[in-house]
Amino acid sequence: MRRTIVAVLLVSMAMLISSCGIFPSAQNAGKGEVKLDKPLPPLSDAEKRILEKIGGELLPDQNIRIGNIIIHRREKEVSFPAQMCITDTGEYGIEVLIALKNGRLHEALLLTDIEPINLQLALFLIGAENGARLPGGKNIPQGSLMNIDIQPENGQRIPVEKWLLDSGTGKQINREGWVFVGSSYEQGMRCLAKEEGNVVNVLSMGNTILDNPADVGNLKHDVQVKEGTVPKRDSPVTVFISFAEKPKAEEKK
Repeated sequence: MRRTIVAVLLVSMAMLISSCGIFPSAQNAGKGEVKLDKPLPPLSDAEKRILEKIGGELLPDQNIRIGNIIIHRREKEVSFPAQMCITDTGEYGIEVLIALKNGRLHEALLLTDIEPINLQLALFLIGAENGARLPGGKNIPQGSLMNIDIQPENGQRIPVEKWLLDSGTGKQINREGWVFVGSSYEQGMRCLAKEEGNVVNVLSMGNTILDNPADVGNLKHDVQVKEGTVPKRDSPVTVFISFAEKPKAEEKK
C-alpha cells in the first residue's frame, strides 16, 4: 500500500476534515494575527466517535490530540514535543531533521517519540495533501509545502532554517518549505517511516513524513548546524508544522 491509508479510514477522516476545516482564514494572517473573536466549532457526536477510532481525543479548548501530537484547529497547524540531538556538526552535515530513537541519531538535529502515522493523520486533518517531493510530476503532484518552526523551552518560536547552514554557500538555508510526502505502508499497516526512524528528512532518502525539496535534499551540499544558535543536547523543544502556502482545498474555493 503506497503512501495511502485504508479507504475506510480516509472516509472517516474526510468527515473530520469537514469540521476541522471550518477555521478562520488563518492562512491569510501573519503569526499572532489570527482572529480569536469566534469560538471553535464543536465536533458532533459522530465526529467524536470517528476521532476516537483513530486514537484521538477532543481537548477542553476544542483542539485535537492524537497521541502526543496537538492539532491547533484555529491556526491550522500541528505541534509535538522533541529534544535536541546534534548541536554541533563540525565538518559533517545532518541528514535527518527529526528522527525517532531507532533512526540515524548520529546525523539528526532533533529526536522525537511521536508515531509517524499520527503525524500523517494530523496533517491530513488540517487539510494537507501528500504527494511527490518535487513539482512537475505527470501522475503525482507535489505534496503540500509546510513550514517547520521550533520553540525551545522558555524561548521564542523561530523557523528551523535559522539554525541551519548550507555548506556550499556558508549561508543560512532558504525557507523553501518541507514537502508532505507521507510514508509508505506494508501489509498490516506497518508504517515504513517508523521502521526506518524518519519523521523529517534533510537528505531525501528512504521513507519519511516530510521531505526536503531543496537542492541540499539531493546532497549537493551538506546542511550544517549554525554554531552557537541551538540549545544544548537533550534540551526539550516544541516543533510546529504549518502551511507554507494556502491549503489546496482553500485555493480551489
